[in-house]
Order: sequence, then C-alpha cells, then structure tokens
Amino acid sequence: GLRLLNATGQNRRNELVSLEWHAKLEGKALRVQDQSAVLQTATDASGARTLIAPVTDMPALGWIGASIEAHAEATVSELRVSPTEMENAHLLVTLDAAGEITSILDKATGREVLAVGVTANRLIAYEDKPWTYDAWDIEAYFREQSWPLEDGPVSITVQETGPHRAALRIERGFANSRLVQVVSLSAGARQIEFDTWLDWHERQTVLKACFPFDLNTSDIRSEIQFGHVTRATHRNTDWDRARYEASMHRWVDVSEPDFGVALLNDCKYGYDADEQLVRLTLVRGSVDPDPHADIGEHRFRYALRVHDGLRDFEQVQRAAERFNAPILASGNPNVAGRTAPFSFAACDCENVTLETVKQAEQGDAVILRLYEHANRRALARITFGLPIARVARCNLTETPEREELTVDDGAVTLNLRPFEISTLKIWPAGA
Repeated sequence: GLRLLNATGQNRRNELVSLEWHAKLEGKALRVQDQSAVLQTATDASGARTLIAPVTDMPALGWIGASIEAHAEATVSELRVSPTEMENAHLLVTLDAAGEITSILDKATGREVLAVGVTANRLIAYEDKPWTYDAWDIEAYFREQSWPLEDGPVSITVQETGPHRAALRIERGFANSRLVQVVSLSAGARQIEFDTWLDWHERQTVLKACFPFDLNTSDIRSEIQFGHVTRATHRNTDWDRARYEASMHRWVDVSEPDFGVALLNDCKYGYDADEQLVRLTLVRGSVDPDPHADIGEHRFRYALRVHDGLRDFEQVQRAAERFNAPILASGNPNVAGRTAPFSFAACDCENVTLETVKQAEQGDAVILRLYEHANRRALARITFGLPIARVARCNLTETPEREELTVDDGAVTLNLRPFEISTLKIWPAGA
C-alpha cells in the first residue's frame, strides 16, 4: 500500500502531501487514519503535475499508512483567487498587473506586512562586475545599475482554485532569459510560496527577489548550522556597511516582539538587508573561471511566512525544516493496505530540533543528534517509539562522556542551554 514518510523530528505535522500524478486518481481521495480528503491536481513551475491533499498528525521521524478511496466528498474551500488577489482564512494577498505583490494583509492582527508604496517579490537584475574573484564576490556597488523584470513582458493566469491550494502562474521574459513562477497559497497557511523555473542566459548579472517590510526593527536573524546569528540592517559603522551581502541557510527573519516575517528557501543561501528591505540572491552569471557558469535551467523555491514575532520565533525554524523536508509518499497507491504508524523519536519541546539519526560507527547502537535552535533554555523530553535498553550522552566520536540517562517509560529528559548541541547514543532493547 501507500506509506507517508516524515524525515523530520517534528511531531503531528499538518500540511499538504504530494503524490505522483495519475489521471485515474483525479477526483479520488486520500485517506489517512480516519480522515479523508479529495486529491487536487497541482502544477509546478516546470509544468510537472502532482496530486496534493492535506494530512494531519504525522509522527516524527517515522511514517503512517494511507490509502486511496474511489469516492471523495465535496470539500468546501476557504480559498479565493483571481489574477490580482489570493486569499485564505489568514492572509489577503494583492498583486499588480506586473505580477508583483502590492499588499499582504495578516487578518489575525490586521497588520500590513509590506511598506507603503512598494512591491514585494519584485525581481530585479543588477549589474554584477566584481573587481576580482568574479565567481565569488558581489561588490557593494551592484545596486548602481539595475533592470527590473517588471519592465518586460508578463503573463498572469489562475492555475489552481482549490480546495487545498490556490495558485497563479506568472511568466516573464528578460533579455535572453525566461522565468516562470507559481505563486501559491494553501488553505489554513500564513505562508506564500514561490516555485520558480528559470532559463538563465545573462552574463555578469545577479538576479534578486526584493521584499520591503513594514517592521520597526534594525536587525535580521539568519540560520547557520545548529543555530542562528543576528546582524544589523543599518549602515552606521564600517562593519555594518561591509555586510552588503551575507549568507544564510534555510531562512532569514525580521521580527518585532509580537509580529514578524521570515523568508524561507530550499537552495538559495545569499541575501542582503538594508533597513527593512530584504533581497534574496537567486542566480548570477559570472564569467571567470567558468565563462558558462549558471547558464541553463534552474529550479528553486522560496516562501514568505508571517508569524507572531519573537514570541513565536521557534516556529520559523520548524517552518523552514518542513519547507526543505516535505512529507514523502512511497509505495503503490493502487494497492490496498494499511501501515501502522511509527515514530522513532519525538520531542515535546518546540525549540528543540531532532537533527540526525544514524547507525553508530561501532556496535548496534543508534546515534541521535539534537540541538536547541531559538537561543533559549529548554527542558526536553525525548520519547522513543521502540523499546530502549540504555541511553547515554556522547561526544562526536560517539564515546559516552557522562553517566547514562534514566529511561522512564520509553523516554529520557534533557536540560539544554541556548544553542546547545547534544548527541545521544541509544541501545535498543535486544540489540
């Protein structure tokens, strides 16, 4: 039968899952446990089709069984979409004739996300001619010469109307290149996604996506491995001015205490921030040492997520993790069968990430690496989904360095300091 896999340590994930598209599955329903939802056809920026449906209560680091039902009940959709608007229960998104976003209204707070009079997801090509190290450097003067893609031809069509996701397809031409974006809004989400296909042929040009926010803050947070760093967005000192291009991993975030916006990505790790303007670096066209660098087709995704600011900051990390590790479907949907839910390990603490599971280098033990990601202390209870004989903290050579932890009803409890990394060596019962 069909099995849905969750590779993250997040328990009870609720989101859309994608299945391989088959014409005979259209109009049918995906059943997971006692819940059933009609399968909706979705199309990505490259034109490939999938079938999507929502799933709930996905177990952490594990799987759950699913099946296909022949008949699906009609689903009432909260989504509304036109070439100039997208709306769900949480967000109202307005676009202009160039396909750029002019407004993002968060309904829960009544807050406008964007600064007045400017647009978001504004794609701008900048001249990119560093003094040296053409393929590695971006100089501060890149802003002096630019070409907005809004000036070129654009086509906007409604691609999906629900019930699970609404989407617009936006096609643009620029010089010798062509770009297609599917801008989507899922039911119940505070997140707008931008799935992008790009056929790039420009030289010494850097393409950026610009997001100007209406937020009262002078710093930005960006993910690094096992944590995040905070950088200034102003230009008060020489050091501040030197940060005209910076690196991130899966997210950057600009937040007030009770309201914030994060930009998530699945493969683009450069950005620049100038006060409340954040620009994601999407693609370049260096000519040295490779005169053909970046020429050809590119596929990437990024997203804008609205959240409740610093008080809700741990959710940015978790959203980025879900964005980069979607729920996977495996097995044959045409074969009946049920798989019992399984979770190797789950954590009850929102600011703790279960990062890595691997076989120990020696013996039959399993290694679990976890860390605190929100820069605050945590009391975390790790519950295992199989019988456990022993658990000990160990170092990176997998040598236990402290006394063994107490296993209580198949779980252990850890005190973690801000950004602390902890590695557990686990001996399953009978190993």
